[in-house]
Amino acid sequence: MTVGDGIAAPPVNADPAAGTATARSEQEPGLSVVTASQQASPGAVVAGFGLIAVGAVAGWIVWRSGASAAKIQPEDTTGVFLTLLVFAAAVERIVEPFSRWLPGRAAEAALSQAMTDVNSRVDVPTDADREAIAVATAKAARAKANRTIVAWGLASGLATVASSAGGFYVLHAVAGGDWNGVAVWVDAVVTGVMVGSGTKPLHDLITRAQNGPPSP
Repeated sequence: MTVGDGIAAPPVNADPAAGTATARSEQEPGLSVVTASQQASPGAVVAGFGLIAVGAVAGWIVWRSGASAAKIQPEDTTGVFLTLLVFAAAVERIVEPFSRWLPGRAAEAALSQAMTDVNSRVDVPTDADREAIAVATAKAARAKANRTIVAWGLASGLATVASSAGGFYVLHAVAGGDWNGVAVWVDAVVTGVMVGSGTKPLHDLITRAQNGPPSP
């Protein structure tokens, strides 16, 4: 039975004696959570893009002050791809310790506690229980979406500053050292957003660069 946007009953529990899984309804009443996706709140979206904007300003200041390192120019697109992978992995490791302070942990803990309280009772869950779990599930899903976009903004902002300071700019690296299609500090923002967004877009970009323009 499904209740609300993300609650279903019964869950499946393991039966140690039989070594098999049996339905919760055959043992004791309970509820389980079905993950429901939620969009991030406007405040989280503003915070994510705000962090990118802060990184862009900081990157511009580094570039303007002349503190940027010389441009890194890998010999081929494979070198660009490998550099981006290392860059993304480094930024991910830097951001990871701060994830505990990002939004969403409290809502997820509240949902876990609510599920534990309901499923630890021997009586059948009431409609009030189902409604409370449904509300807690929606809040946890929204909190996870908020945390994801704030973490993306933080990683992108840090990567932008690192790009400007370290001299690695993905568009200039792919197009060549003499290319001046966009300002270097703008390229730093592009690089930062790509690194903050993960490695799949980077792989797609390098694949297109290696294959060349499509045939007419």
